[in-house]
Amino acid sequence: MRANGALQVLGLLLSLARGSEVGNSQAVCPGTLNGLSVTGDAENQYQTLYKLYERCEVVMGNLEIVLTGHNADLSFLQWIREVTGYVLVAMNEFSTLPLPNLRVVRGTQVYDGKFAIFVMLNYNTNSSHALRQLRFTQLTGQFLVTPGLAPQPTCDWHLPDDDPRLFTLSAPSKMP
Repeated sequence: MRANGALQVLGLLLSLARGSEVGNSQAVCPGTLNGLSVTGDAENQYQTLYKLYERCEVVMGNLEIVLTGHNADLSFLQWIREVTGYVLVAMNEFSTLPLPNLRVVRGTQVYDGKFAIFVMLNYNTNSSHALRQLRFTQLTGQFLVTPGLAPQPTCDWHLPDDDPRLFTLSAPSKMP
């Protein structure tokens, strides 16, 4: 009987270590600390993101989304509710970042020594692929948008009056 109980506890610990949900617990996954460094191409980056964050609710560390192509299905990110470190979105070509359930970015680690959320260079100069929406509809707190550090000069940040947490980028059909 004791061996059976020990096996159940071991099974519970293994499932938690894998980041799966048990009962009402949250799916917790590790963050990364790569910054702008990448290994491989955009497909490899996508596969790494998918493996790390599929069914993830809490990122323990940083959420770094770097060098992801325009056809990437990022819907698996929709379950993320909290990031303990920073969020970095850089050098991507997708049009929308689906983080509708992200409520908290704690900023226990910050990018470049000062940013809890940092977004830059998300466009392809040879096509019309560019980031146009950050869907942070559940994000709470205060926001400071620094236009000089945000998108390229050819893009404009729009903070809609009806929901200031939905950042929208407008850009010409062809980026310079």
